[in-house]
Amino acid sequence: MRARVSRAAILAGVLLLPHPALGADARPDGQPLDIRRVSTEQRRQLAAGDTISYEVAESGETELGAGVAMYLPVPLARVAEVLTGSDIVLQDSSITASGPIAPGAAPTALAGFKLAASESGEAQDTLDAAPGPRFNLAPGEIDAFRALKNTLRGADQRAVREAVAAQWRTLLFQRWQAFQARGLDGIAPYARRSGVSDPAALLRVAAGDARVVGPLLPGLQEELLRYPAEQASTTHSRFYWVKRQVQGRPTPILIHHLVDVSPGLALYVERQLYVGHSYNASQILSAAVPYENGVLIFSSNRVSTDQVAGLGGEMKKMLGRRQLRAEIVKRFDRIRAALARPAPPERRESP
Repeated sequence: MRARVSRAAILAGVLLLPHPALGADARPDGQPLDIRRVSTEQRRQLAAGDTISYEVAESGETELGAGVAMYLPVPLARVAEVLTGSDIVLQDSSITASGPIAPGAAPTALAGFKLAASESGEAQDTLDAAPGPRFNLAPGEIDAFRALKNTLRGADQRAVREAVAAQWRTLLFQRWQAFQARGLDGIAPYARRSGVSDPAALLRVAAGDARVVGPLLPGLQEELLRYPAEQASTTHSRFYWVKRQVQGRPTPILIHHLVDVSPGLALYVERQLYVGHSYNASQILSAAVPYENGVLIFSSNRVSTDQVAGLGGEMKKMLGRRQLRAEIVKRFDRIRAALARPAPPERRESP
């Protein structure tokens, strides 16, 4: 029983963290968020300086969703600078390495992804990967690691780590290329002992979260579903590779950032297209809109993980949603901290 409770408390695809005391944690998420008609109770909480949680409807037993909003008495233009930048994401303490993947990049763009001496065991486990929940790998990717293992007989730990890290870099680069070419259709499912787990399925569902900003950006859902075939002229996409500690293990992650800024909206979408283990995929849709004398900033988070399915699923989901909300609040805290720093001076052209 103790082992089951421990597994249930794992963040279901998000990192283990202490659970902060959020005012909304003691009750269900309740009503959805409507940015056009914020309810009286939500207005009261926002005016008091509280964060409010709202419902992000889930569509399956492996899915978690949560939303949090807050009010900031700051101009939208200033919030947009912080919200849509990569620093708020990449400064997460669980991220140990990261780098951009620019359009037309070569595999060397991922050269910074390496395995440390303390991660030799993880490297060896990767060579022994098989269909199942420990690694998120397509059948061909499993075969590639097994073939690599045959070339490393008698190699020392350093050589094994370097070879495995190189194979991870190849995998991330190939998955980035496939997404650039075919979008969600290019995301290969993960092999499981019985069937597959499809990260693209979660991202297709998550595209529906764009409805919260539908009155301001009606084409966003289609952009998310049809990238790269469809993207608005005001929307900008960036890609990153990340090495992150998840459940005490290093994992490679491929991230798509999509941002759009207009006089009435600052939008940031983060899609984790590939994750090496523990959860299948995730999406964070954050936005800021004018509200009262500042902005309403909100974030809808959605993650797919096999860890919340099966026995004890409802308890695991409850804990997972709480953790998702905690992750959002941590990101909001980083946004507050960034806004507390002086804004960079405006550039002026020399006469």
